[in-house]
Amino acid sequence: MLNVNSKESPEYLRMSLAGAITLGFRRGRFYRNAALHCLNLLLTYTEGCSGNCAYCGLSVERQGSYEAKSFIRVDWPTYPLDEILYRLHREKHDLKRICISMITNPRAISDTKLVSQRILEAKLDLLLSLLIAPTILTLPDLAEMKKYGVDRLGIAIDTTTEDIFRQMRGEEVKGPHQWETYWEMVGEALKVFGRGKVGVHLITGLGETEKEMVGCIQRVHSMGARTHLFSFYPETNSSLSHLSPPPLGQYRRIQLAQYLIEKD
Repeated sequence: MLNVNSKESPEYLRMSLAGAITLGFRRGRFYRNAALHCLNLLLTYTEGCSGNCAYCGLSVERQGSYEAKSFIRVDWPTYPLDEILYRLHREKHDLKRICISMITNPRAISDTKLVSQRILEAKLDLLLSLLIAPTILTLPDLAEMKKYGVDRLGIAIDTTTEDIFRQMRGEEVKGPHQWETYWEMVGEALKVFGRGKVGVHLITGLGETEKEMVGCIQRVHSMGARTHLFSFYPETNSSLSHLSPPPLGQYRRIQLAQYLIEKD
């Protein structure tokens, strides 16, 4: 169903500020003339995401409208999909890939497929990734998304233990997500897309020990997926806004451990 009276997906998408600058929607320059190589797009709905992850800027209990909420502490302005595709053809850029991020909203499944199909049909010569929402997806959805040109998937498990997952994303924050569902989706995604084509997001500093984080990275690697490592930083007005990021030394040790694990 088309949403002609509101700026919602699939007709509209939110875009990272870096992407908006790259495609000329916003004025700005990159530090040391850096270039953006992946355009990050985010589905958008008036009702937002049904997740209530304690650390996330898009959580349902965070104050403000969904469109006004920041995500990973960055502005995400909203633009028409048609205009985005037009500018991808017209503007000079160094982009190599597009990544569409789903949110936990029932409409996101069909809209992600539609947007992926539009990008495929636009013949942009850009690779396409998805950051998926396992809570709402079914296994047949994975194969269908591959049909629309998606070659890589990301799955944001974020936490390293089932207890922390429950505290940060599940029943203890009245969230819909389940630890087992996310790990099962990693396994199924690997069957569809292959080893090395699935990435698992993990966040350092959510209460885990370094041993637990290293063990989780090893689990991801042993399954055939890749770890995308992040450091916790509090979102303003989120449930964890009072906490501090992990010490730099802790994050560097985890980065080193990840490097050694992935080098076997």
